[in-house]
Amino acid sequence: MNRITKNCVVFSFVFGVSTVWADGPGWTQESEVTDLVVTANGGVNVRLSPLLQNCVSQSGYGASYASIYPEHPGIDRMQSNLLAAMMSGKKVALYLTNDQCKVTEMRIKK
Repeated sequence: MNRITKNCVVFSFVFGVSTVWADGPGWTQESEVTDLVVTANGGVNVRLSPLLQNCVSQSGYGASYASIYPEHPGIDRMQSNLLAAMMSGKKVALYLTNDQCKVTEMRIKK
């Protein structure tokens, strides 16, 4: 294999792994909160860096937003923790229960 082909294979592998990691189900990588949206239905959408991909967010915010739905029993605490992490620059990890990026749990990293 020549050098260019090897580099393309390595790039494709790394890019493919990061794409799979970003989508649910499972934990996201430790990420910065870059945007919070309170939606009309009372839910919360969150955008992270690095970006999530292939999400189906509530209220049509796009493929890079994960969603906490209004019926989640901890939505108020999660919104507060996400805002605190955003303001302080702390990293978070979100647990996504499905491939549409529905958030059910979160961790704040020191």
